[in-house]
Amino acid sequence: MSVTVLSSQPRALYPSLAWAESPLLQIPPSLGHTTTFTAFGAPEETQFKKRKEKHASRGGNMRLTRPSETRSFGLLHIVGEAQVVDLDAPAPGRGSQGGGVSGQTEDGGLATICCSRDALDAVLSNMVIVVPCKDEDLTIIRGVILAIPPPCLVILVSNCKRGEHDEYMQQAAMVRALGREGRQILTVHQKDAAAAAAFRAAGMEELCDSSGAGSGSGSGNGDGSTIRNGKGEGMVLGIALAAAFCPERRYIGFVDADNFCAASVTEYCKIFAAGFAMSPSPDLEDSMIRLRWCSKPKLRNGGIEFASEGRCSKIVNSWLSRLFAPGERRKETSPGSNNNNNNNNNNNNNNNRFITTGNAGEHAMTMGLALKLRLAAGYAIEPFHFVDLLERAHLSTSGNRSLGKPGTCNSTIETCPPHLPPPSPLDKPVRVLQIRTLSPHYHRTSDNDHIRRMWAAGLGSIFHGLISHTSMPGFDHDNGNNTISDLRRDMHDFAVKQANIDSDTGELPQPRTYRALENIDLKKFRELMKPSLGKGSLRAVGFVGKELA
Repeated sequence: MSVTVLSSQPRALYPSLAWAESPLLQIPPSLGHTTTFTAFGAPEETQFKKRKEKHASRGGNMRLTRPSETRSFGLLHIVGEAQVVDLDAPAPGRGSQGGGVSGQTEDGGLATICCSRDALDAVLSNMVIVVPCKDEDLTIIRGVILAIPPPCLVILVSNCKRGEHDEYMQQAAMVRALGREGRQILTVHQKDAAAAAAFRAAGMEELCDSSGAGSGSGSGNGDGSTIRNGKGEGMVLGIALAAAFCPERRYIGFVDADNFCAASVTEYCKIFAAGFAMSPSPDLEDSMIRLRWCSKPKLRNGGIEFASEGRCSKIVNSWLSRLFAPGERRKETSPGSNNNNNNNNNNNNNNNRFITTGNAGEHAMTMGLALKLRLAAGYAIEPFHFVDLLERAHLSTSGNRSLGKPGTCNSTIETCPPHLPPPSPLDKPVRVLQIRTLSPHYHRTSDNDHIRRMWAAGLGSIFHGLISHTSMPGFDHDNGNNTISDLRRDMHDFAVKQANIDSDTGELPQPRTYRALENIDLKKFRELMKPSLGKGSLRAVGFVGKELA
């Protein structure tokens, strides 16, 4: 056995944490004999009751501001931004134990809505949370999943690299361990050939890429076809799995996997639940909950800057706000307007925008609405929600403008066969709630080229999705001014000035869009996916008995 003797003290790894030791203060001997100890007495019964009542009113309630504005477009109702006030609010009323949703006015005159813990839990137990991921660190993904409330069923859709060092097998092993803790989790790889074959057989062949690039799941029919790359495509797969294997769940939400602060994911899921708890039953009305982060902290010049809006969201939100603004205000909110030329100093414009969740990666909706919506490819998926809902609102308004000949492919489809069904009108009201979180959002920083591709895809989905529209339903007082044609022209001019147009077409890029999942055979999709459960990349953990049978 060898012994190493250090001739000097080891170097301090954290010298900034060292400080000089101060001498200990001694108790004077003269005070020693005067020290007495008094036994702790039991609290008085009245004090105990007050304390008990005070703490009984706590426990998982969430309080939000009451939205002050709703704009309606036919059956589409978009609600102005609400904000989380208290993540763990006392129940309304002194010592109240009632459940449900209640409203009250604070001392300062602020109107709020309180959702009880029982109301939140009732929604969470009926919710599926889809987590699309790609190349995020395994510990980050694990933290996100663990932060999702246990009553929720989780679907992890991964598009990570596969090969000699199979990242997906590591993710599957992690999920298997989490399943032993009582969580219900489905996981699948986006390039699973069995999933692609199931989509093709169910009637959604446009989702698949026949080249099979990036395949390697080791399952399927061997024809080499896989699902296309893209966040939107992964979300389509997640919705289809939820509808096929978890039909009893009435709500579905989406959270990004690159969240460095896992605790905020818990808040996101509870906000989803609060939004649905405040909404009518899905039997009467479809709902969509879209979140705006309180801030996106960035390290700049040696300090932390709490940016209220991301670089991409700043652009997309401004154009969507102009789209949904009353006629006389429609030119005041876009980046190309004279009132908003300074992109570095537009906080006032940010606060006045009606649409604040155009790029909301964290969003949720009733399962029925998820099956009705057409979904766009890649990062265009979130802004395209507004376009598709607006188009269906046009269709549901009798005697309004034509959207094209029935039975023909809609213009927003990039490459689609002529048999794709046209969008169907809304059959019941749809309410879109925008809610601002209490927690900031920490995630990986994207470079400028990535941000430019993101906002170009978002604006492209709006630009091409509105090509058949001339004006907005519900704003007949425009008198022909500020039409959608004007908005599209200004949007194109803005993209040209930013040098962010498609070099081949000279326009904003046209994202691919996919048919609504209600138009495919989900029963056949389920029948073809079920045999691959546990054999291919599709895994299920935490389920008891025949819950997925």
